[in-house]
Amino acid sequence: MNGTSVQLAVIGAGPAGLAAAGDASAAGVRVTLIEERPALGGRAMIVPGARGLTEGLMRDLRAVEVWRSSSVWEICGRTLFVHRGDRSTCLTAAAVILATGASETLLPFPGWTLQGVSTLEVGWEAVRAGRLGREAGPAIVAGGADGALLANRLLERAVPVTLIAPERPPGLAAAVEYVAGVIAVARGADTIEEIETADGTRYPCATLCIESPRSPVTDLARRAGCPCVYHPRLGGFVPRYDPLMMLHGPTPFVFVAGDASGLDTPRAAAESGRLAARAALGALGLLPDAEERITDARQRLRAASIPLHARAREALMAGASPDEVVESWDCTFETVVCPCEFVTVRDLRAALDEGARTADDIRTLTGCGSGPCAGRRCEVTVLRWLSGALDLPIGRLVPAPPHPPVRPVPLAAAASLVLPADDG
Repeated sequence: MNGTSVQLAVIGAGPAGLAAAGDASAAGVRVTLIEERPALGGRAMIVPGARGLTEGLMRDLRAVEVWRSSSVWEICGRTLFVHRGDRSTCLTAAAVILATGASETLLPFPGWTLQGVSTLEVGWEAVRAGRLGREAGPAIVAGGADGALLANRLLERAVPVTLIAPERPPGLAAAVEYVAGVIAVARGADTIEEIETADGTRYPCATLCIESPRSPVTDLARRAGCPCVYHPRLGGFVPRYDPLMMLHGPTPFVFVAGDASGLDTPRAAAESGRLAARAALGALGLLPDAEERITDARQRLRAASIPLHARAREALMAGASPDEVVESWDCTFETVVCPCEFVTVRDLRAALDEGARTADDIRTLTGCGSGPCAGRRCEVTVLRWLSGALDLPIGRLVPAPPHPPVRPVPLAAAASLVLPADDG
């Protein structure tokens, strides 16, 4: 049988997951930490200023069983279905912490699906992997302060780089060419070759990195039966959870932490992971002085947070609903929204004319969000478009229900899965 059990399973090895796993391990609990990437640390390892935090947290993992390059593609109760190597396995835990982080989502524009167009996060990963150098050709970064950091690093790597933004961001190196403007179109055959700004000026481009909104990754929380609420301050749709970070839903002892619970600082993400771990161990009766240690973790989380984000999170914990906001997104009818299924804005409009009023209606009528990425590239865009098209607060819309697998898994690997025996 290829199933196993553990006291605590932590999904995601960014600052929240690392802190949760390390804190629980220090209490003598058997922990398995699951990370879909080969390297630990998450986004914090590719953005300057947070790497030291994650490296420090990694030193606390000595007794933690770490599964790298392993993706959780389904959750049933507290049983996780994990793709590892060339097969799948089951892991059942007494408590689960979802520290799945947040993802950057490009808002579509003409040409955004060309090879070479990416978010800042993907750009940083290319830099770390040594894939961007002088020979890569001219690079363009679009964005503010975070974009300036990437542009500066590309300059250090001798990459000819231009930053485009409405205003010159603080911290941009003087040697980086700056253009005041907004990117309107990317052009090329299969790979990007040039961009055009809103004023009609064209620039050669082999790599385009765009600063993009980040949204909490909630697919596993939703598969666990947790409802979500839209909160702009916290990055969009976030799962409902209580003051101990436990998810609302049918299964107890499933917790959330880090940016998956709402965007904040890397330090706040780590402290929320620590709080979730202590709450989980306290609920299981595995933590001495649980109340005192949980109180300490809550105080540390509040101190590490951006003040407005802390207030928003605490209101969410108390069950409050945020203000209703109508979002909007508009582009030409031919702009591709879902690259997997090649769904355009025209297709969205046609679905609306046929009576679609929800993201699930859109998926049923167009296939938008049903491709290999399971909607991760288009879900936010569709919800924003629907909000504006219907003049309806986006919080009243519901993301299309995620269907398993929430991460790609080869058919042969899924077929290799042997379910745990039913003791009943």
